[in-house]
Amino acid sequence: SVGSGGHVLNVQELTCLQCGLSILKAQEKYNTIFFWGKVFGQSSDYYVAYGLKDPEFEFPAKTFYYAGEDFEFKPMPKLNQEQAAKVLQLGIEKPFGGAADKSIEAAVEGEEEAPPADDADPEAEGASQKPKKLTEADRLAQVVQEIDFDTAVVPKGAHALSENHTIVSSTDFKGLGATEATALNKYVHFRPPVSIAALRALARSDAEFYANFLDPLEADLPKGCWAVRQDPSASLVTLRSLCWPGYIAYHIPGTTKYGGMYFGYAQKSKDLPFML
Repeated sequence: SVGSGGHVLNVQELTCLQCGLSILKAQEKYNTIFFWGKVFGQSSDYYVAYGLKDPEFEFPAKTFYYAGEDFEFKPMPKLNQEQAAKVLQLGIEKPFGGAADKSIEAAVEGEEEAPPADDADPEAEGASQKPKKLTEADRLAQVVQEIDFDTAVVPKGAHALSENHTIVSSTDFKGLGATEATALNKYVHFRPPVSIAALRALARSDAEFYANFLDPLEADLPKGCWAVRQDPSASLVTLRSLCWPGYIAYHIPGTTKYGGMYFGYAQKSKDLPFML
């Protein structure tokens, strides 16, 4: 369904992913495990997956995992606000190398990493420990969260609020119509909302009767950052993100089949506002 984006998985990757994800699903006791996408690297690539835990309130917790070419999935580092800000501050534009344990600060700081003279004092060492060096795995975790926040596309109405105020798959959703499926306002982001209108709808006591508690794609900036295309047979609709080239979502009209995947170098198109 997403092959029109120009990237697919070969037979070896599909076989290894099925094995790796099956092991991850059994170890972490997930009902379902999802393949998120593939981030290209210079020496090797990263395969990213995620699992959804049953929500206690509102949104289910989304936990990301990554694997190299050994297809052994490991939990992604959970960054705090300070670490995420530091990764962004480094401003690394080059593609990923493929070594998850490699420090990303050494290449940026250069000679600043060399002098360890002050660390020789045991009192100073006990008083303040040096913070852990950020690695490529930390950068991967940050950029995957950023891409997922800006994308994570689902059809409007595919999810509903239960009486317990938790978001679940809607049993009333039978798929969008052929005409509806090509309208950008019929798609939303599957993540906690940030717009005032969606937050107000989510906070209502009768929110389970409303479908506008998720942020719509048509409100994304810059305007025109989504490209909607319909297959000539009208049996498939795809949405491509122009902000994050490589992300493509799909929906088969009249069915409950939808999804999305990312294949790319995890580089945002910062010139997009000037190109539109």
